[in-house]
Amino acid sequence: MGGGATTLRTIGPDAPALTLNDGEVARASMQALVKGELTTFYPEVLISYATGRREGDDPGCGPGMLYCKRICELLEAKGIDTFSGLHVPAGTDWKVFLLKLNSRFANCKVLIVVVSPALYESIPCLTEIFNALTSKKGVKIIPVLFENPLPRSDDQWTKVQAD
Repeated sequence: MGGGATTLRTIGPDAPALTLNDGEVARASMQALVKGELTTFYPEVLISYATGRREGDDPGCGPGMLYCKRICELLEAKGIDTFSGLHVPAGTDWKVFLLKLNSRFANCKVLIVVVSPALYESIPCLTEIFNALTSKKGVKIIPVLFENPLPRSDDQWTKVQAD
């Protein structure tokens, strides 16, 4: 990847900034893992992540995408199909993720949640977690901590508005 961000060891506050090219490379490699048509691909493992753009990262790029990519690569190497927002092609509504998670065709058994400070600012991630929690298919949620410190409880999900 462009900024030298090829492994998890090079990600963090002091890591090189991620470029648009880095983001495109990450997305293309994940999209290539979709077996068959996107509309009929329903893997058992989904990954929820927040991009977590840092100062200097290009729009749409951040360490969360690389954390997600690495989890996908590790599981795919073991023969386990995965799906995340990185698998969604440009121009396709991200909510296709929700269909893979909780619809009549969904086959999801596990939602891996990339836990970072950015998670607690992401309404889409909260929506994905909620859909897993309310799924009638008994989706298991596995949180995986990638960054500390996490926001205090009063500072989590501050973008959520009461009805």
